Amino acid sequence: MLLELNDNELSKLIDKMARDILISTSSTESRCCKSETRGLMIARSYEDYVYAVNICKLAFLLITSTYCPYCHMFRPVFAKVAQLNTGKAVFIEVNADYMPEIAWSYNVFSTPAIVVLVNGKPIDVIIGYVPFDNFNNYVNEILNKFGCSNT
Repeated sequence: MLLELNDNELSKLIDKMARDILISTSSTESRCCKSETRGLMIARSYEDYVYAVNICKLAFLLITSTYCPYCHMFRPVFAKVAQLNTGKAVFIEVNADYMPEIAWSYNVFSTPAIVVLVNGKPIDVIIGYVPFDNFNNYVNEILNKFGCSNT
């Protein structure tokens, strides 16, 4: 079945499609994340890492290592803060034992390390274990500073 449209109908259809595209892109641009993030994302490959970093304007990157006791202690803190801030920023974990090039690219040689990224560029690095309240307050401060706290 062939659908025939006259110029007026075609023009209306194109205008509606353009409006829909404009509305959808303007609503995603004002948000801090391009898609919904839920909790902690574990990057198991460089491609996973690149994808995760580009989901949101703000990314909190946790660099760990396998036999680091403080990494194991901090991971639940990081995951809880990630859960509390769903849709505001992306929280990514990378194991430096398996992807050392990521740690090296941020000059991280001790773990745990949290690298704060804005639009993929590092703005801060925290080395070592951070208690829940301190880390949660720090994350909220960064979210407020970059306008992502009410997303």
